Amino acid sequence: MFEPNRLVFLDGVLQSTRDGIESYHEALVQPAMFAHPDPKRVAIIGGGEGATLGEVLKHNTVDTVMMIEIDESM
Repeated sequence: MFEPNRLVFLDGVLQSTRDGIESYHEALVQPAMFAHPDPKRVAIIGGGEGATLGEVLKHNTVDTVMMIEIDESM
């Protein structure tokens, strides 16, 4: 089945797409998560479409995530 690509623009600048964002968010999140010996509480500032949240939730040690969106248009 055909699924169109979803694009997220903020102030006219492409921020995210459905296709091809996994490697970006993985590279952004996983080093920090693995650097901490036992991450339980995570804050995400400017979470956008939620791909960063998805990467954080791959860790079963995380109990609480607070996602704070700083752009009211999101």
